[in-house]
Amino acid sequence: MSTFKKLAAISALAAGALAMSGANAAPITGGISLSGGYRTDSGNVNTATAFTLFSNVQVNGATGSFAGVDMFTVNSISMSGFSFAPFPAGGVTPLWQTASGSSAAFDFLNLTQLEQIGDNTLDIKGKGTCYREGFDPTPCSYVFTANQAAGTFSFSSSNAAIPEPGTLALLGLGLVGLGLKRRRREVA
Repeated sequence: MSTFKKLAAISALAAGALAMSGANAAPITGGISLSGGYRTDSGNVNTATAFTLFSNVQVNGATGSFAGVDMFTVNSISMSGFSFAPFPAGGVTPLWQTASGSSAAFDFLNLTQLEQIGDNTLDIKGKGTCYREGFDPTPCSYVFTANQAAGTFSFSSSNAAIPEPGTLALLGLGLVGLGLKRRRREVA
């Protein structure tokens, strides 16, 4: 088979991959920030092992794909209580979801850092999955902070850019083309 025919076949495969990836929704970009009140199992973040209740939860900021989520409306988000010591094996799905307006949610899948040093704050960091109506589920990182003095928490989540299948197909096609060109030079 000639080099031209091989390259044409590979191009057709890459074009097919691009066409198939176009049928998917786009990944989520940007981030979202929430706040509200909480209750712990011990009544104190310095000794708590779980959050048993969240109240007055609202969206304080939304960028990128989260733009348009109902902002600054108390109780626009429903949030599940969760244990962090130990963290549940299956995560918390969902940790939060919109209660009104356009659909968005977050699955709390793992906890990578827990800081409970007795200074009346509790910091939790980790990874999860962000959901937004019209978008693909997207891996996200989060930061959750609880403040004992005010009895409030803040949560923020954002995503890291992950290449789409079409982008990867184009990269592969480019690498194949470079390999064929190099091989052609070695033969000549």
